[in-house]
Amino acid sequence: LATTARNVTDALENYRFSEVARAVYDFTWSEFCDWYIEMAKGRLRDGEPGASATGGRQTVQRVLVGVLDGILKLVHPVMPFVAESIWQALNEAAFERGLPDPDPAAESVMIAPWPQFPGEFLDAAMETRIARMQELVRIVREVRNRYMIDARTPLDVVIRCSADLAADFRLLGTFIQLLAGVGRLDCGPSAAKPPQSATQVNPEFEAYVSLKGLIDPAKEVQRLEKQRADKTRQLESTRKKLDNADFAARAPKEAVEQQQQLIVDLEQQIRLIDETIGDLKDST
Repeated sequence: LATTARNVTDALENYRFSEVARAVYDFTWSEFCDWYIEMAKGRLRDGEPGASATGGRQTVQRVLVGVLDGILKLVHPVMPFVAESIWQALNEAAFERGLPDPDPAAESVMIAPWPQFPGEFLDAAMETRIARMQELVRIVREVRNRYMIDARTPLDVVIRCSADLAADFRLLGTFIQLLAGVGRLDCGPSAAKPPQSATQVNPEFEAYVSLKGLIDPAKEVQRLEKQRADKTRQLESTRKKLDNADFAARAPKEAVEQQQQLIVDLEQQIRLIDETIGDLKDST
């Protein structure tokens, strides 16, 4: 929220109004609604496991209302009537609100002070940690969707990563389990890839989602072999493009580098597909 407020303020002062709308939209929809509200749901229920370790109900309520208060102030310049309507409803539900400390709210959002947050709220390291957790959750969700696994079925996840990252994943384990439907979470430098598992590689970690007992290995091998053939054709095509003297001479440097990176990515993808096929064949 503090980062968004800083970016919106800068965009307004430089008359970049489309950036104002985009920044508020991205934060409200992609961060607040998609992630924080979902992370807060468990702690809003009395007696929810892990609630005390990740912040009590009153703390979560205060943050939810405080963030919404900040959003309304930021969005008011581009959506004044909607902002005012919600502001009045919020005044009835929580007249004292705000971050870091709650204060009596202004009668109207039009005369409310512009949101300003303490400097320590700008925490790039924390944003990186949460972004890493979000990437892991996306990986698990993508595996669940790809293999059409019921949302109520917990998935065991193994993460090979540094000791520091493992400690951080364990610290955020409650949220990872809630958001991704994870059962057992095992992580660390010596974490071993389980048999019959889907693999995803991130620059900072490798994630293995166990599929044992959840898929038909023979059918999955057929699907992966087709995928490998497609990736191989794409790799050969990209290599031919780079070997073409005209392309190398005329293409911008960025385009050449993009194709070179594509080759590295495709080779890595093919290697992982081969490993997965081998694991599935060994398990049948």
